[in-house]
Amino acid sequence: MNKVVINIEKKVLKIISLYDSVRKEKEEILSQNLVLKSDLSERKEEIKRLEEKINLLRITKSIVTQDVEKNKESRQKINEYVREIDKCIALLNK
Repeated sequence: MNKVVINIEKKVLKIISLYDSVRKEKEEILSQNLVLKSDLSERKEEIKRLEEKINLLRITKSIVTQDVEKNKESRQKINEYVREIDKCIALLNK
């Protein structure tokens, strides 16, 4: 009878040990998952910003004016807007 109890105790301790290791592994995986989700979100934001810049550059290039100076001013103004938008996005991300 005593041997049976000792065997049961050993098995219970082994199960507890396995449970603890699985629980720790789960916590690590959940932590990695959060890091990856955060990284993915940052990359999506970066893609969105770059797409906006591409669109602005396309708009800038599509502005057809005979006056080179006006064209230059338009590009500078749009670049200022892009920088201002980037600053706003950076402040929103904080």
